[in-house]
Amino acid sequence: MANFALSSTSVFSLKKALRDRFPSVKSAHLSEAIAATTGFRTHAALLAYTQETTSVPIVFLDDKPFVQRLHELGYPSIQPFSFSSVWLGGTGVPDEFKDLIARLLTLEERPEGRYPAIHALRRKCATLFAKTFGVGFVEPNEEDKRLVKRFGAGIDHLACKPGWGGAVNTNNSSLYFPGSDHQVRFYERLPLSNGKYVEYSTALVSMPYTGSFRIPELPKAQALAERVGWQYAELADWSWYAAHATTLIFFRRTSTHEEMLRTWSTSFKRWLIENKSRLLKGVSSDRRHVIEDAIACEHLPLDVQSWDDLRERYFKEFAPSMYHFEEAPMARAFKKVFEKWQNETATPKTMATGA
Repeated sequence: MANFALSSTSVFSLKKALRDRFPSVKSAHLSEAIAATTGFRTHAALLAYTQETTSVPIVFLDDKPFVQRLHELGYPSIQPFSFSSVWLGGTGVPDEFKDLIARLLTLEERPEGRYPAIHALRRKCATLFAKTFGVGFVEPNEEDKRLVKRFGAGIDHLACKPGWGGAVNTNNSSLYFPGSDHQVRFYERLPLSNGKYVEYSTALVSMPYTGSFRIPELPKAQALAERVGWQYAELADWSWYAAHATTLIFFRRTSTHEEMLRTWSTSFKRWLIENKSRLLKGVSSDRRHVIEDAIACEHLPLDVQSWDDLRERYFKEFAPSMYHFEEAPMARAFKKVFEKWQNETATPKTMATGA
């Protein structure tokens, strides 16, 4: 298999490489086989996707669906092969990025007195990486006065596996992927009605040295990413921290920013943030803790609409005491706040039907 950044440009480059490898295969048939190995039923579907999406997902090129599709199209003599032998540049590293790396390597040969320039070039690399893979923007150096809250890496509830709670430390709930080193984080914004916003972590990269003790930990990182609903890819050609001596591990939420915006717009979390001052006036300590903890937690699902759903998908995993003991003071306080949100955001039609 080989890593592949799925974009119209990289598909074109891959087809060119495969045409050299399989000169007897018609161009249209190569297109259909490429679609099959990237997970699409037809070339038309692949083309439509690359034209419409703004993100650049990482897929793994597998020769089996490619060869099978060519057999179906009348090429029975095509044998299994290794995609890595055809697609060594599968991550689509642009020339602009290669130029930045070359400049970095030159500066890093004699770094004394050059660190400001090195840091600036590394940030340019991170910015170009973010643009290429559609993961928002690099963690800002300065805070915007409109920023209300920044959330670290959290559970992707649209893609996580049951049992994700066992991978999260409730006392230090931010996700840590084993083997991480020289991390860079990326964010997107979620709007608030007052013109301010919150930020959430869309992705992060880790660039450990290839010979370090961290490399054997990467299988655990990959397993954790799958468990919490994040994507994992190894993109060595993109590493900009001590390039050629490190590799790059890419962790990204499976849910797109568009999906996050949709769930955010009517979420319990957004309501809590926008009404925090009002909700905290004259309340008990239990309710205060509930409100502050719910706002702070990166793992609270944005798409929950019912108390039972919240209990099954959140409390059962992350706060089992509140799941098993629903009459405990904190659980009761949380339910009161949740019901207040439901009552205040219920539409007239919903209220009329009693739903």
